[in-house]
Amino acid sequence: MTVEQASIEQVFQKAGYSSSTDYTIKKMQEELLRELKVCSDRIDAFEAKYGMRYEEFDKRFNEVTQVGLFEREDDIMDWRAELIELRGIEKRLTIIAQRLVPES
Repeated sequence: MTVEQASIEQVFQKAGYSSSTDYTIKKMQEELLRELKVCSDRIDAFEAKYGMRYEEFDKRFNEVTQVGLFEREDDIMDWRAELIELRGIEKRLTIIAQRLVPES
């Protein structure tokens, strides 16, 4: 580690972090939790709009008549994309959480 790197690490340590890596991991976790909330809110909005979860909406797609076909098609694609994004965020959070566990 160079003198400059050591000085940078000291800045993070004075801020209460064990290292710049520790800081980065914690900030990424915060960002992923924010993204998770946004994604969950969008999914909740679809569930409220249709009064059901995605799986049921997918099965009953043609029975739903409260909105037109084009809106349903847009919603099902967007809803599915949000669910895929949610799973991706959860996987990344799991990886981050494993990194936060102190090594023994």
